[in-house]
Amino acid sequence: MERLLLVDMDKCTGCKQCSLACSLIKEDLFDPHRGRIKILKREDIALGIQLLCEQCDAHPCIDACPDNALSRNDDTGIITVNIDTCSSCDSCVKACPYHGIRLHPETGKPLICDLCGGDPYCVQHCVPGALCWIDATDDLMKQKKKLRSARMAKYRDLKKEAAK
Repeated sequence: MERLLLVDMDKCTGCKQCSLACSLIKEDLFDPHRGRIKILKREDIALGIQLLCEQCDAHPCIDACPDNALSRNDDTGIITVNIDTCSSCDSCVKACPYHGIRLHPETGKPLICDLCGGDPYCVQHCVPGALCWIDATDDLMKQKKKLRSARMAKYRDLKKEAAK
């Protein structure tokens, strides 16, 4: 059965344990700037917004890559980066509508969530339960889209507020 990562901003405390766990498993060190999940935290309003690759069907990041360095596994939906062909141009970063891609602080290569190959490490370390790895159903797919829309709307509101 297909599985999906359900991300609920209302449960996120902004603790960044998911990002730290991700950087540990992927980079062998605790550094939230190297995690494939980014947490935008606003303590004054008790808000944490998770930004990560949504493994979306449209995959604009792949279409934007001039080097053809990104590919998507048709069975899992996971997007991967061919580090050897990537030129670090950041086209994928700019193309991602979910702000789920960023560049590695040292290599300049894209950091994209690969769901840890089907057992996301971040989920295991999300104490408040804001991240869930669950069997996909039509209802849960709808809920995922609704939760994602809410996160992106709140993200846009915060960016507008910061620009004032």
